[in-house]
Amino acid sequence: MNSGLNYNSITEYYKKVFGGSVYKLALNIGATCPNRDGNLGYGGCIYCSGAGSGDYAVDYDNLAVAKLKLKEKQCGRYIAYFQSYSNTYMPASKLEDIVSKVLLDDEICGVSIATRPDCISDEMLQYLDKLNKTTHLVVELGLQSIHNKSLKLINRGHTFEDFVSCFNMLKSHNIKVCVHIMDGLPNESASDMLQTAKVLSELKPHSVKIHCVYVPKDTVLETMYNNGEYKPMEMQEYIEILAKQLNILDKNIYIERLTGDGDRKTLVAPEWTLHKRYFLNCLNKYLAQQKRAGD
Repeated sequence: MNSGLNYNSITEYYKKVFGGSVYKLALNIGATCPNRDGNLGYGGCIYCSGAGSGDYAVDYDNLAVAKLKLKEKQCGRYIAYFQSYSNTYMPASKLEDIVSKVLLDDEICGVSIATRPDCISDEMLQYLDKLNKTTHLVVELGLQSIHNKSLKLINRGHTFEDFVSCFNMLKSHNIKVCVHIMDGLPNESASDMLQTAKVLSELKPHSVKIHCVYVPKDTVLETMYNNGEYKPMEMQEYIEILAKQLNILDKNIYIERLTGDGDRKTLVAPEWTLHKRYFLNCLNKYLAQQKRAGD
């Protein structure tokens, strides 16, 4: 458990598997998304920035630059995190070529590949199965919500059923899956968010990333925000929902993220999301209080 709190941190998992600290290098491999290039739609999800949710990613052939960006977190062992857009939305041979080059770096000890549940072809699955046998692999699937009404509203372009099909396919090949979910989506109630956590707990992915919705510039969500059609979560509201989700989630599921990293240059709201350390301190204090109250 994380410092006696009610969840298992991915940091503890890394220490157990790799014997020490490991950090992720956010990389851009030039992928795109079927929800942007016209295959499914244009513009992407209503909250998606022009960087495809990879605002801090560095080109994959500049690993040295990516390591320098971590500054005090340089530790000699890294996971190559292909973050921007949908990184399996390309020929498997192209991804294999990129991954092979990245793994030539002796400090890279694993690979995390962010993608969508509708972007893994049979050919890609075969490659991921092979890669999983040669390095530490995690496929990160963006779900955001189990509720199809929400997926439609945010213009995801896939259903919850699509996610379950892909998730089960990856698990059948013993590929570790990290699931991304978002709290505070338009028109979602607290009950909706808790139901997402409950269903994920039953599915038992390897790990989960959670963050609240923030509003980037030049997105559909910004227009909704400016028109009074969307109100972001307040920090305390998010903390209370998040604490309940952590209590619901199976304790064998590792928690990889509890807040996002919005870009100060493009963030419209909420402002509190820029203060990550303060938020985490407040969250951990609240979790500790809840734990003491339950003892």
